[in-house]
Amino acid sequence: MKKSTIFSLLFLSFIVLGTLSFTSSKKVIAVVFNKEMTKKDLLSLQKNLKEKNIILVFNQMKFTKNRLSYIDFSIDFGDGFSGTSKSEITKSKEIGFVRDYNEDAEQPFVVGNLK
Repeated sequence: MKKSTIFSLLFLSFIVLGTLSFTSSKKVIAVVFNKEMTKKDLLSLQKNLKEKNIILVFNQMKFTKNRLSYIDFSIDFGDGFSGTSKSEITKSKEIGFVRDYNEDAEQPFVVGNLK
């Protein structure tokens, strides 16, 4: 397994497992799609979110050499916060979504370009 793939999987695991655990008082789910992600990574993410009753739908995905190069997705948290976004995936662009469940959240929901 290549070093970049291991890093990608570790990063994905950290984001999914770390942000989906609601053990602390800070409850935030954040996902950034990157060029290292494979279809398997995305389907795993989708499954993990579904277990939390969060619906992530991939309307279109494109891959270059089995790595994500374009994504069109919708996300529905089931609590009134939902959205869609689509974009080419580049190293300099951060696209994804953030849901901050904290009552004092400055931005409780962001979808699309995160930079």
